[in-house]
Amino acid sequence: MMETKSANPFEEVNSKAFLEALVGGGAKAQKAFAELFGATHERILNYVRRYLGSVDECQEVLQETYLAVHKGISKFESKSKLTTWIYSLAYHKTCDRMSEKDRNHLEFNEERMALATGESTPSALFDDISPWDMASDAVAEKRRLEGLISQAIESLPLALRHVYQLRDEEGLSGEEIAVMLGMPSSTVRVHLHRARNQIVQSVQEKLTRKAFKAPEDFKTKSQSAEVVKP
Repeated sequence: MMETKSANPFEEVNSKAFLEALVGGGAKAQKAFAELFGATHERILNYVRRYLGSVDECQEVLQETYLAVHKGISKFESKSKLTTWIYSLAYHKTCDRMSEKDRNHLEFNEERMALATGESTPSALFDDISPWDMASDAVAEKRRLEGLISQAIESLPLALRHVYQLRDEEGLSGEEIAVMLGMPSSTVRVHLHRARNQIVQSVQEKLTRKAFKAPEDFKTKSQSAEVVKP
């Protein structure tokens, strides 16, 4: 990966040397673009899949995103990371597609079900239990909790869900999200705090209504949720 030192390919493309190669033209630029796609497309596709349920739509938005990257790279001013800019393009392409279809497409899996605290996943609550040793009620409890968390994330207002998923699931910094969504960092913090709290409240309310005892670890983390800087 073109004279870069990072062990993370996704971050390697943010180097000055890589960007210079990307905008330099000729075979070197073509090679750099291929490397850019290889290093970033899986994460961008996973992000798009959170909102678009159709595989074909996701692939189309991915293609539109990288076409926009190819057309716009010469005008990229390095005011943000290159990867943040690509996320931003994917975000706008996804919003455009959702608007055209007038519906929300949602696809969740266990890897994307981060808890409201952003510190652990539903499966992490049961890491000390071997799948072979788990009693049937523990398995059912785990799956039920995961489902409630998934529903809570899905029910968030779109603005809060975007911030929550970009921060707690994609791992972007608050500053990157602010640039990407065009909002102040303070607004990102407020949105993230509200999203986390709403997820916690939604899950706790449903657990209470259904007389379902939440794992102690989840209740402890939920009850101690505070404003966390992205």
